[in-house]
Amino acid sequence: MKNKKIKFNTTKTAIACGILAASLSFGTSALAFTDLSGNPAEAKINALQASGVINGVTHDLFAPKSKVTYAQGIQMIVNAFDLRLNDKQSNASHYLTKVAEKAWYSKAFIIAQQNGLSVDKMVNPNDTMTRAQFAHLVHQALMTKGNFPVTLMFFNISDGEKLPQDVSNSLQTLLNLKLISLSDDDNFRPNEAITRSEAAVLIYDASEFAKKIVPEKDIVTPTKSYEAIVALEKAAVGVNKVSLTVDNLPNSGYTTSINRIEFGKDLTATLYFNINQPDPGQMNLQVISKSTAVTYVPSNYKVVAKYETSSVVVTDPFSLLLPYGEAPTTPIKNPEDLIAK
Repeated sequence: MKNKKIKFNTTKTAIACGILAASLSFGTSALAFTDLSGNPAEAKINALQASGVINGVTHDLFAPKSKVTYAQGIQMIVNAFDLRLNDKQSNASHYLTKVAEKAWYSKAFIIAQQNGLSVDKMVNPNDTMTRAQFAHLVHQALMTKGNFPVTLMFFNISDGEKLPQDVSNSLQTLLNLKLISLSDDDNFRPNEAITRSEAAVLIYDASEFAKKIVPEKDIVTPTKSYEAIVALEKAAVGVNKVSLTVDNLPNSGYTTSINRIEFGKDLTATLYFNINQPDPGQMNLQVISKSTAVTYVPSNYKVVAKYETSSVVVTDPFSLLLPYGEAPTTPIKNPEDLIAK
Protein backbone atom coordinates (compact mmCIF):
# COMPACT_ATOMS: atom_id res chain seq x y z
CA MET A 1 0.00 0.00 0.00
CA LYS A 2 1.33 3.40 -0.94
CA ASN A 3 0.26 6.15 1.40
CA LYS A 4 0.51 9.71 0.16
CA LYS A 5 1.09 12.36 2.78
CA ILE A 6 -1.33 15.23 2.54
CA LYS A 7 -2.09 17.86 5.17
CA PHE A 8 -5.49 19.24 5.96
CA ASN A 9 -7.47 21.08 8.57
CA THR A 10 -10.29 19.06 9.97
CA THR A 11 -11.96 19.52 13.21
CA LYS A 12 -10.52 20.49 16.64
CA THR A 13 -12.23 19.26 19.71
CA ALA A 14 -12.52 20.37 23.24
CA ILE A 15 -13.40 16.96 24.64
CA ALA A 16 -14.34 16.33 28.24
CA CYS A 17 -12.88 12.96 29.08
CA GLY A 18 -15.89 10.91 30.08
CA ILE A 19 -17.33 7.51 29.58
CA LEU A 20 -20.32 5.66 30.89
CA ALA A 21 -20.09 1.93 31.38
CA ALA A 22 -23.01 -0.43 31.06
CA SER A 23 -23.84 0.05 34.72
CA LEU A 24 -24.37 3.79 33.98
CA SER A 25 -23.19 4.88 37.39
CA PHE A 26 -20.27 7.23 37.87
CA GLY A 27 -17.88 7.05 40.76
CA THR A 28 -14.41 6.13 41.86
CA SER A 29 -12.91 2.99 43.21
CA ALA A 30 -9.67 2.50 45.05
CA LEU A 31 -9.27 -0.90 43.47
CA ALA A 32 -8.38 -1.59 39.85
CA PHE A 33 -10.55 -3.96 37.86
CA THR A 34 -9.56 -7.57 38.45
CA ASP A 35 -10.48 -8.91 35.01
CA LEU A 36 -8.01 -6.83 32.99
CA SER A 37 -4.77 -8.68 33.71
CA GLY A 38 -2.81 -8.93 30.47
CA ASN A 39 -5.33 -6.84 28.54
CA PRO A 40 -3.48 -4.27 26.35
CA ALA A 41 -6.05 -1.66 27.38
CA GLU A 42 -5.65 -2.28 31.12
CA ALA A 43 -3.75 0.92 31.88
CA LYS A 44 -6.15 3.15 29.93
CA ILE A 45 -9.27 1.58 31.42
CA ASN A 46 -7.88 1.77 34.95
CA ALA A 47 -6.86 5.39 34.34
CA LEU A 48 -10.44 6.22 33.41
CA GLN A 49 -11.66 4.43 36.52
CA ALA A 50 -9.16 6.24 38.73
CA SER A 51 -10.34 9.55 37.27
CA GLY A 52 -13.89 8.73 38.26
CA VAL A 53 -15.22 8.70 34.71
CA ILE A 54 -15.93 5.01 34.25
CA ASN A 55 -17.24 2.11 36.29
CA GLY A 56 -17.42 -1.59 35.65
CA VAL A 57 -20.35 -3.96 35.61
CA THR A 58 -19.51 -4.52 39.29
CA HIS A 59 -17.12 -2.72 41.64
CA ASP A 60 -14.20 -4.90 40.50
CA LEU A 61 -15.21 -6.29 37.09
CA PHE A 62 -15.07 -4.34 33.82
CA ALA A 63 -16.10 -7.16 31.40
CA PRO A 64 -13.76 -5.93 28.63
CA LYS A 65 -14.95 -8.44 26.03
CA SER A 66 -18.66 -7.70 26.45
CA LYS A 67 -20.35 -6.11 23.44
CA VAL A 68 -21.50 -2.50 23.54
CA THR A 69 -25.17 -1.81 22.82
CA TYR A 70 -26.42 1.34 21.13
CA ALA A 71 -27.78 2.51 24.47
CA GLN A 72 -24.39 2.12 26.12
CA GLY A 73 -22.43 3.45 23.16
CA ILE A 74 -24.50 6.59 22.67
CA GLN A 75 -24.31 7.33 26.39
CA MET A 76 -20.53 6.88 26.32
CA ILE A 77 -20.09 9.28 23.42
CA VAL A 78 -22.44 11.93 24.80
CA ASN A 79 -20.63 11.96 28.13
CA ALA A 80 -17.14 11.71 26.65
CA PHE A 81 -17.64 14.72 24.39
CA ASP A 82 -19.76 16.67 26.88
CA LEU A 83 -22.59 17.08 24.38
CA ARG A 84 -25.53 19.15 25.65
CA LEU A 85 -29.26 19.49 25.07
CA ASN A 86 -30.22 22.27 22.66
CA ASP A 87 -33.92 22.04 23.45
CA LYS A 88 -34.81 20.79 26.92
CA GLN A 89 -38.47 20.32 25.92
CA SER A 90 -37.70 17.65 23.33
CA ASN A 91 -38.95 14.11 23.71
CA ALA A 92 -37.24 10.96 22.49
CA SER A 93 -40.26 10.19 20.30
CA HIS A 94 -39.47 13.30 18.24
CA TYR A 95 -36.29 11.62 17.03
CA LEU A 96 -36.56 7.85 17.52
CA THR A 97 -39.33 5.28 17.35
CA LYS A 98 -37.93 2.60 19.68
CA VAL A 99 -36.55 4.70 22.54
CA ALA A 100 -38.84 4.84 25.56
CA GLU A 101 -39.25 8.30 27.11
CA LYS A 102 -38.34 7.12 30.62
CA ALA A 103 -35.48 4.81 29.64
CA TRP A 104 -32.15 5.60 31.29
CA TYR A 105 -30.60 6.25 27.88
CA SER A 106 -33.37 8.39 26.33
CA LYS A 107 -31.74 11.73 27.18
CA ALA A 108 -28.46 10.62 25.59
CA PHE A 109 -30.25 9.72 22.36
CA ILE A 110 -31.97 13.12 22.29
CA ILE A 111 -28.65 14.89 22.85
CA ALA A 112 -26.95 12.85 20.14
CA GLN A 113 -29.67 13.73 17.62
CA GLN A 114 -29.62 17.42 18.53
CA ASN A 115 -25.85 17.55 18.05
CA GLY A 116 -25.99 16.05 14.57
CA LEU A 117 -24.94 12.47 15.27
CA SER A 118 -26.39 10.17 12.61
CA VAL A 119 -28.39 7.83 14.83
CA ASP A 120 -30.99 5.99 12.75
CA LYS A 121 -34.57 6.81 13.77
CA MET A 122 -35.44 3.10 13.78
CA VAL A 123 -32.43 1.97 15.84
CA ASN A 124 -33.05 -0.54 18.61
CA PRO A 125 -31.18 0.64 21.74
CA ASN A 126 -30.47 -2.98 22.68
CA ASP A 127 -28.78 -3.82 19.38
CA THR A 128 -25.00 -4.08 19.49
CA MET A 129 -22.89 -1.41 17.80
CA THR A 130 -20.30 -2.34 15.21
CA ARG A 131 -16.76 -1.03 15.30
CA ALA A 132 -17.44 1.17 12.27
CA GLN A 133 -20.69 2.54 13.70
CA PHE A 134 -19.10 3.50 17.01
CA ALA A 135 -16.04 5.04 15.34
CA HIS A 136 -18.24 7.02 12.93
CA LEU A 137 -20.28 8.50 15.78
CA VAL A 138 -17.12 9.33 17.73
CA HIS A 139 -15.82 11.20 14.69
CA GLN A 140 -19.11 13.07 14.31
CA ALA A 141 -18.98 14.08 17.97
CA LEU A 142 -15.40 15.25 17.41
CA MET A 143 -16.60 17.39 14.51
CA THR A 144 -18.96 19.35 16.79
CA LYS A 145 -16.07 20.88 18.71
CA GLY A 146 -14.24 23.11 16.22
CA ASN A 147 -11.12 22.95 14.05
CA PHE A 148 -7.74 21.32 14.54
CA PRO A 149 -4.75 20.74 12.24
CA VAL A 150 -3.65 17.22 11.32
CA THR A 151 -1.32 15.61 8.78
CA LEU A 152 -3.09 12.90 6.81
CA MET A 153 -2.34 9.92 4.62
CA PHE A 154 -4.81 7.86 2.64
CA PHE A 155 -5.23 4.39 4.16
CA ASN A 156 -6.39 1.38 2.18
CA ILE A 157 -8.95 -0.41 4.37
CA SER A 158 -9.04 -3.88 2.82
CA ASP A 159 -12.38 -4.86 4.34
CA GLY A 160 -13.99 -1.44 4.02
CA GLU A 161 -15.05 -1.45 0.37
CA LYS A 162 -18.77 -1.73 1.16
CA LEU A 163 -18.82 0.95 3.84
CA PRO A 164 -20.89 4.10 3.19
CA GLN A 165 -18.70 6.99 2.05
CA ASP A 166 -19.33 9.09 5.16
CA VAL A 167 -18.33 6.20 7.43
CA SER A 168 -15.23 5.54 5.32
CA ASN A 169 -14.26 9.21 5.57
CA SER A 170 -14.64 9.11 9.36
CA LEU A 171 -12.37 6.07 9.57
CA GLN A 172 -9.75 7.81 7.42
CA THR A 173 -9.64 10.76 9.80
CA LEU A 174 -9.49 8.59 12.92
CA LEU A 175 -6.75 6.44 11.39
CA ASN A 176 -4.63 9.51 10.73
CA LEU A 177 -5.23 10.79 14.24
CA LYS A 178 -4.06 7.36 15.45
CA LEU A 179 -7.28 6.93 17.39
CA ILE A 180 -7.93 3.66 15.56
CA SER A 181 -5.64 1.30 13.66
CA LEU A 182 -5.65 -1.43 11.03
CA SER A 183 -4.38 -4.98 11.35
CA ASP A 184 -1.21 -6.14 9.59
CA ASP A 185 -3.31 -7.10 6.57
CA ASP A 186 -5.01 -3.67 6.49
CA ASN A 187 -8.33 -4.86 7.93
CA PHE A 188 -10.45 -2.91 10.41
CA ARG A 189 -13.20 -5.49 11.02
CA PRO A 190 -15.82 -2.75 10.60
CA ASN A 191 -18.85 -5.02 10.89
CA GLU A 192 -17.80 -6.77 14.09
CA ALA A 193 -19.40 -5.68 17.37
CA ILE A 194 -17.26 -3.27 19.35
CA THR A 195 -16.32 -4.39 22.85
CA ARG A 196 -16.36 -2.37 26.05
CA SER A 197 -12.57 -2.46 26.05
CA GLU A 198 -12.30 -1.15 22.48
CA ALA A 199 -14.87 1.58 23.13
CA ALA A 200 -13.10 2.69 26.31
CA VAL A 201 -9.75 2.89 24.53
CA LEU A 202 -11.17 5.04 21.72
CA ILE A 203 -12.77 7.41 24.23
CA TYR A 204 -9.56 7.59 26.28
CA ASP A 205 -7.37 8.24 23.23
CA ALA A 206 -9.76 10.89 21.89
CA SER A 207 -9.71 12.78 25.19
CA GLU A 208 -5.91 12.61 25.41
CA PHE A 209 -5.68 13.87 21.83
CA ALA A 210 -7.95 16.79 22.72
CA LYS A 211 -5.82 17.77 25.70
CA LYS A 212 -2.80 18.14 23.43
CA ILE A 213 -4.37 20.18 20.65
CA VAL A 214 -7.06 22.35 22.25
CA PRO A 215 -5.70 25.87 22.93
CA GLU A 216 -6.64 27.68 26.11
CA LYS A 217 -8.28 30.51 24.20
CA ASP A 218 -9.56 30.73 20.67
CA ILE A 219 -8.98 33.82 18.57
CA VAL A 220 -12.19 34.80 16.83
CA THR A 221 -11.96 36.07 13.27
CA PRO A 222 -14.13 38.93 11.99
CA THR A 223 -17.74 37.87 11.50
CA LYS A 224 -18.18 39.20 8.01
CA SER A 225 -18.31 37.63 4.60
CA TYR A 226 -15.46 37.70 2.12
CA GLU A 227 -15.33 37.12 -1.61
CA ALA A 228 -12.44 35.34 -3.28
CA ILE A 229 -10.96 35.39 -6.76
CA VAL A 230 -9.98 31.95 -8.05
CA ALA A 231 -7.25 31.57 -10.67
CA LEU A 232 -6.29 28.27 -12.34
CA GLU A 233 -3.10 27.33 -14.11
CA LYS A 234 -1.74 24.00 -15.30
CA ALA A 235 0.71 22.48 -12.81
CA ALA A 236 1.19 19.02 -14.31
CA VAL A 237 -0.60 16.54 -16.52
CA GLY A 238 -4.12 16.26 -15.13
CA VAL A 239 -3.45 18.73 -12.31
CA ASN A 240 -4.32 22.43 -11.95
CA LYS A 241 -2.84 24.88 -9.48
CA VAL A 242 -5.54 26.91 -7.73
CA SER A 243 -4.74 30.36 -6.34
CA LEU A 244 -7.50 31.70 -4.08
CA THR A 245 -7.08 35.42 -3.39
CA VAL A 246 -9.08 37.58 -0.98
CA ASP A 247 -8.82 41.37 -1.30
CA ASN A 248 -9.84 44.29 0.95
CA LEU A 249 -8.38 42.84 4.15
CA PRO A 250 -7.91 45.34 7.04
CA ASN A 251 -4.10 45.09 7.13
CA SER A 252 -1.17 42.98 5.97
CA GLY A 253 -1.38 40.62 8.96
CA TYR A 254 -4.58 38.91 7.83
CA THR A 255 -4.12 35.62 5.99
CA THR A 256 -6.33 33.35 3.92
CA SER A 257 -6.49 29.58 4.40
CA ILE A 258 -8.44 26.82 2.71
CA ASN A 259 -10.16 24.66 5.31
CA ARG A 260 -11.46 21.89 3.10
CA ILE A 261 -12.56 20.94 -0.39
CA GLU A 262 -15.77 19.20 -1.41
CA PHE A 263 -15.71 17.36 -4.72
CA GLY A 264 -19.19 17.14 -6.23
CA LYS A 265 -20.54 14.55 -8.62
CA ASP A 266 -20.94 17.36 -11.17
CA LEU A 267 -17.13 17.74 -11.21
CA THR A 268 -17.23 20.95 -9.19
CA ALA A 269 -14.60 21.42 -6.47
CA THR A 270 -15.85 23.77 -3.75
CA LEU A 271 -13.04 25.42 -1.75
CA TYR A 272 -14.14 26.48 1.73
CA PHE A 273 -11.86 29.24 2.99
CA ASN A 274 -11.58 31.50 6.01
CA ILE A 275 -9.69 34.60 7.09
CA ASN A 276 -7.22 34.41 9.98
CA GLN A 277 -6.42 37.32 12.27
CA PRO A 278 -2.86 38.61 12.68
CA ASP A 279 -0.70 37.03 15.35
CA PRO A 280 -0.97 38.90 18.68
CA GLY A 281 1.75 41.54 19.01
CA GLN A 282 2.69 41.33 15.34
CA MET A 283 3.52 44.64 13.59
CA ASN A 284 1.63 44.95 10.30
CA LEU A 285 1.25 47.56 7.60
CA GLN A 286 -2.04 49.38 8.21
CA VAL A 287 -3.10 49.33 4.58
CA ILE A 288 -5.84 47.49 2.74
CA SER A 289 -4.25 44.18 1.76
CA LYS A 290 -4.87 40.90 0.03
CA SER A 291 -3.91 37.32 0.83
CA THR A 292 -3.61 34.21 -1.32
CA ALA A 293 -3.87 30.51 -0.48
CA VAL A 294 -2.78 27.80 -2.90
CA THR A 295 -3.91 24.24 -3.48
CA TYR A 296 -4.13 21.74 -6.35
CA VAL A 297 -7.11 19.96 -7.91
CA PRO A 298 -7.61 17.48 -10.76
CA SER A 299 -7.80 19.36 -14.04
CA ASN A 300 -11.25 18.00 -14.93
CA TYR A 301 -12.86 19.89 -12.03
CA LYS A 302 -14.19 23.43 -12.16
CA VAL A 303 -13.54 25.39 -8.96
CA VAL A 304 -15.72 27.66 -6.84
CA ALA A 305 -14.94 29.27 -3.47
CA LYS A 306 -17.12 29.75 -0.39
CA TYR A 307 -16.30 31.65 2.79
CA GLU A 308 -16.87 30.02 6.18
CA THR A 309 -16.09 31.38 9.61
CA SER A 310 -13.64 29.68 11.96
CA SER A 311 -12.60 30.32 15.55
CA VAL A 312 -9.09 28.98 15.03
CA VAL A 313 -6.02 30.78 13.75
CA VAL A 314 -4.46 28.61 11.05
CA THR A 315 -0.69 28.97 10.91
CA ASP A 316 -0.28 27.01 7.66
CA PRO A 317 -1.58 29.18 4.80
CA PHE A 318 -1.78 26.17 2.50
CA SER A 319 -4.18 24.17 4.73
CA LEU A 320 -3.90 20.83 2.94
CA LEU A 321 -6.63 18.21 2.53
CA LEU A 322 -7.10 14.44 2.41
CA PRO A 323 -8.15 12.50 -0.71
CA TYR A 324 -11.21 10.30 -0.30
CA GLY A 325 -12.17 8.05 -3.17
CA GLU A 326 -10.80 9.05 -6.55
CA ALA A 327 -10.25 12.73 -5.80
CA PRO A 328 -8.78 14.55 -2.80
CA THR A 329 -11.28 16.32 -0.55
CA THR A 330 -8.90 18.77 1.06
CA PRO A 331 -6.32 21.32 -0.24
CA ILE A 332 -3.14 19.95 -1.77
CA LYS A 333 0.26 21.65 -1.39
CA ASN A 334 2.24 19.74 -4.01
CA PRO A 335 0.91 18.79 -7.45
CA GLU A 336 2.80 15.48 -7.18
CA ASP A 337 0.32 14.45 -4.49
CA LEU A 338 -2.34 14.17 -7.19
CA ILE A 339 -0.21 12.13 -9.57
CA ALA A 340 -0.28 8.34 -9.26
CA LYS A 341 3.11 6.96 -8.38
